Amino acid sequence: MKSQTFPLSGPPRVPSASRRDWRGLLESRELILIAATVVVTVIAGLINRDFLAGSNLRFMLLNSVVLGLVALGQTLVIITKGIDLSVAPVLGLAAVVSGLLATRSGLPLWGAVLLVLVMGAVLGLINGALVSSISIPPIIVTLGTYSLYGGLIFLYSNGDQVNSVPDSYAHFGNGVLASWFPVPIPILVLLVIMLAVWFLLGHLPFGRNILAIGNNPAAAHHAGVPVKATLTSAYVIAGTLAALAGLVYVCYTGSATATTGTGDHFELQSIATVLIGGTAVAGGRGSVFGTVLGSTFLSVILTALVFLHVPAIWYSAGEGLMILLAVTSSSLRRKSATGRAA
Repeated sequence: MKSQTFPLSGPPRVPSASRRDWRGLLESRELILIAATVVVTVIAGLINRDFLAGSNLRFMLLNSVVLGLVALGQTLVIITKGIDLSVAPVLGLAAVVSGLLATRSGLPLWGAVLLVLVMGAVLGLINGALVSSISIPPIIVTLGTYSLYGGLIFLYSNGDQVNSVPDSYAHFGNGVLASWFPVPIPILVLLVIMLAVWFLLGHLPFGRNILAIGNNPAAAHHAGVPVKATLTSAYVIAGTLAALAGLVYVCYTGSATATTGTGDHFELQSIATVLIGGTAVAGGRGSVFGTVLGSTFLSVILTALVFLHVPAIWYSAGEGLMILLAVTSSSLRRKSATGRAA
């Protein structure tokens, strides 16, 4: 343990516990995100009152559910110092396959749920196996599977589009469990998944293994952590959640095309969401709650740009700017923490 030496005038003044608590609260990424979301909502509402319409608020929440599900899986991958660009076509493939099977063959909702979960797990397994077993850099692997999975959407759909879904699907995407509990079902799905990922990351050995790999893969291996299996599992979870997001998407919008997911740049949005939420780009640290708040914030920002009549060409630039700001903030925080520790 590093010994501490004090100047002749005596030990340094230590802030009181209450002062430290308030300082930590004010510096909390989650609190900043909540405040920023409220501020943007109020400003956009003052400029355009239609922004605060109930239908638009509902749209933003449901859109944030789809992004939040994708980003929760992306969180686990980025904690391991990886990245998954293929989440966008996985989402699109799940949306198109489940939607077309529902309209063509009458696939029941429970069957669609099982189908997309298995599909996402298999596609994620391919990513994980290539990253962990063959040691190909994650960005190269998932860039390749991005094109591969995107091509599968075109091959399967053969140009067809999903224009409507059965009532059971529409209820899953837009309905509530009961009239006395008017919370949309997709929001409940996101909350359940968020709690599951939070428990997995913070209270199970698997979560500790992911954090260990993100901090130092070699040290984790020497400590007995099953690095390959853990890495593969992270990509499997990311693929599974992306596919589930695709099902939620087609259920609440009632539509899907061959460019669903990729055309909306869900891969960039999910990365921006994760980094904005406080997950370290260098790995080893992440915030599940921050990711969900980040998805809400990004949904509000992108919708506000539409209501403020900002040209669509600036949307991707805005996403890129938020990624750069989040990475810069993370790097500055890490350097500041390193300086204090020294």
